[in-house]
Amino acid sequence: MLRRIHGLDAAIVAFKDRSSKSDGNEPLTDGGGVYDAAMTPDAFAERVIADVRSHGDQFVRRISKKLDGVEIDEFKVPANVVAEAKHQLRPNEVEGLQLAARRVGDFQARTLPQSWRDDVEGYGEVAHPVQSAGCCIPGGTAPLASTVIMTAVPARVAGVPYVCVVTPPGKNGVPHPAVLAACHIAGVDDVFAVGGAQAVAALAVGTESIPKVDVICGPGSLWVTAAKRRVYGMVGVDGIYGPTETMVIVNDNSDAAVAAADLLAQAEHDVVAAPVLVALSDRSVDAVESELATQLERLPRAEIARKALMGRGAAVVVDSIAEALKVAEVFAPEHLCLGFAGANEMLGDVRHAGGIFLGERSGEVMADYVAGPSHVMPTGGSARFSSALSARDFIRVTPFLDMDQSTYDSIAGAASDLARLEMLEAHALAAEIRRKR
Repeated sequence: MLRRIHGLDAAIVAFKDRSSKSDGNEPLTDGGGVYDAAMTPDAFAERVIADVRSHGDQFVRRISKKLDGVEIDEFKVPANVVAEAKHQLRPNEVEGLQLAARRVGDFQARTLPQSWRDDVEGYGEVAHPVQSAGCCIPGGTAPLASTVIMTAVPARVAGVPYVCVVTPPGKNGVPHPAVLAACHIAGVDDVFAVGGAQAVAALAVGTESIPKVDVICGPGSLWVTAAKRRVYGMVGVDGIYGPTETMVIVNDNSDAAVAAADLLAQAEHDVVAAPVLVALSDRSVDAVESELATQLERLPRAEIARKALMGRGAAVVVDSIAEALKVAEVFAPEHLCLGFAGANEMLGDVRHAGGIFLGERSGEVMADYVAGPSHVMPTGGSARFSSALSARDFIRVTPFLDMDQSTYDSIAGAASDLARLEMLEAHALAAEIRRKR
């Protein structure tokens, strides 16, 4: 079921050039026939952004009708509809969302940058939240209410004054009640029934109904990802996300059923998800594959998970945990699950992962819903240089200087010397003119 790779060297070759997300240049169909010619995701996104800028709500309605099959008169979901959506959920589901919101809020509060100053050295930083944020919540094949919590709550914790959600409408023109209930629990100000590249474009440039925001966050389809890439610079974005991925490292004493469950939890998301097992023997791989076959029989989304396992799944066999961690270093997975005893001792050895899950009781599924960290994490190897979404993504940190004369005089000479080294005489004079005379 899983493509097997034997040895560290073979794994490095297999994974070093991987990318789980499109570069935006593959020729694809035109996203539903909105435009006449086939175009790449990047070209499609650029065209959508231009049309939203030129035609506003009118174009957003037209493209949404074409792609979602729903005609929307008003994008904004009435506040009473959002507030009452929780009554369409079971009490335990509402309680689960409330628990998630509380734990995510507590976790995110610990991540906040703090303003500081040093009066002796005459410098410091001041931290302020951005003024507005837009959270993209996928519609797709599952109502991802948890993604509302994982994006909107960090923004709220950061102190963002205005937080909105964009999410595709259902066939009745209203987003799924689970998503709306999560919006109410997370304290979202407005919900707009629009998704896809057009939602990103609307948040980036503003329309008659949908406000321009400072930061756009959240995962989405290839089209959403291409649009986020194109609007970066007009607005801030949290990251460019591809299909979900998880790497599970096991030894010969690990619970094969637990490892299989972790792989399937991500595989059922998408046929292009990347579930990767790293084991110390073929025997361990055989045991996990046997469990995969058994557990697949119980899954409603078994066909999606099976295609992911057979398409982008892999099983790597190496000689030691040290080699397994080297594989993880190259792969830089969104989720890295260390499913063996003593995993906590390895935490300092892991540098490249979106999130790290230590031991068999720290299932990645907990972070998906209720543990505390946001489940919006870097994919496609971008964990080498980026981090999971957090309240930090909604904070601007601005340095400042506030020097007294003594401190200024002690360093101004060096500033003027360096300015003249660069042949910038006005800089040198600006440094010298403030020295005590």
